[in-house]
Amino acid sequence: MTPRIGEAFVGWQAPGEPGDETLGYVDFSIFPHLDHEMLPENTSEHATEWTGRLAAPSYAIDDETAIRIVDGRVDVISEGNWLKFG
Repeated sequence: MTPRIGEAFVGWQAPGEPGDETLGYVDFSIFPHLDHEMLPENTSEHATEWTGRLAAPSYAIDDETAIRIVDGRVDVISEGNWLKFG
């Protein structure tokens, strides 16, 4: 859905396929599973580094967070932790 996912999340590509571009339905990127106990690398610090390499608007969201878009307006719905960058 996002325009880019960042090199850290590119694991599904065939060897030799460059880039981290995706569908681009929305104009921001998402760092999923923020602070998840089974993903120790998904910290706020790692999310900050990740978004710095994207140089684009992005959100880091945990599993208790959703992003809703209605008529171009972005709303974060959360009972957990999330960060907005850019």
